[in-house]
Amino acid sequence: MLVVDADVNDILPVVLAWAAAAVALYLYWDGKRRWQRANRKPTPIKTDQPQAAVIEIVERGRATTETASGSVIIPNDVRINGQSLLVPRDSPVIVHEIKTDPDEVLTVTLTLFARRVTIAAEGDLT
Repeated sequence: MLVVDADVNDILPVVLAWAAAAVALYLYWDGKRRWQRANRKPTPIKTDQPQAAVIEIVERGRATTETASGSVIIPNDVRINGQSLLVPRDSPVIVHEIKTDPDEVLTVTLTLFARRVTIAAEGDLT
């Protein structure tokens, strides 16, 4: 029979150290899990049909006023779905004819700077 001659005062610090390590490990794991959940990117909504883009042609940094000079808008920012885009200064934005028929859509022609243009089958994109 093995007899350990240990005093409670010798075992207590070891037990407390192991308990503190277990608590620290749990708090680290739980904090990491909560951080990942809070910073998770939303999954893109998959749709069967392509969706129309939201195009904003705006004068950045101001709003119109009731004065005659406040009603003139000089656009200096073009956004598609909220993302500002680089547009060449000498390329006009052309808004095509607007019809009031409910089944007609608005078409817009833009000239934009592109970093990359990819033409490929969807399965080949990486």
